[in-house]
Amino acid sequence: MKKLLVLALITLFSVNCYSQTSFENGYFITNAGERVNCLIKNSDWKNNPTEFKYKLSENAKVNTGIIKNVKEFGVSGYSKYKRFTVNIDRSSEIVSDMSFHRNADFKKETIFLKVLLEGDASLYYYEGENLSRFFFNVGDKKVEQLVFKSYLTPDDKV
Repeated sequence: MKKLLVLALITLFSVNCYSQTSFENGYFITNAGERVNCLIKNSDWKNNPTEFKYKLSENAKVNTGIIKNVKEFGVSGYSKYKRFTVNIDRSSEIVSDMSFHRNADFKKETIFLKVLLEGDASLYYYEGENLSRFFFNVGDKKVEQLVFKSYLTPDDKV
């Protein structure tokens, strides 16, 4: 019974790992606004990507789409990323790295944001190393970060 359970778990994890890196139906939109249907390597990105691998057909060579050449890309039924130039606060949430400044320290960056909700008001997500941020926009207004910043006060002991 134990062997059967172990075998089932190994099979499950093997299939799961394989499916996370397969090429799946998707698309990308170039800077010129051209939509290219393709197969995108679904890397199940934990951190927001700056590039992605794709093939124009099952037997075609693997190409790389990079952030400076692609406005948007998506894996059908899974995820969609859009490129924006935004002000992002990369202040740490790790206590030993926190600042004593309560205001966000914005830096302008061009990043892919994961689309969470899209409509009259849209919600986006960014995750990097030890960092997660939400962004939004309403109508045609620019995308802005929803600001929540942890900071230390002079009374805090680190």
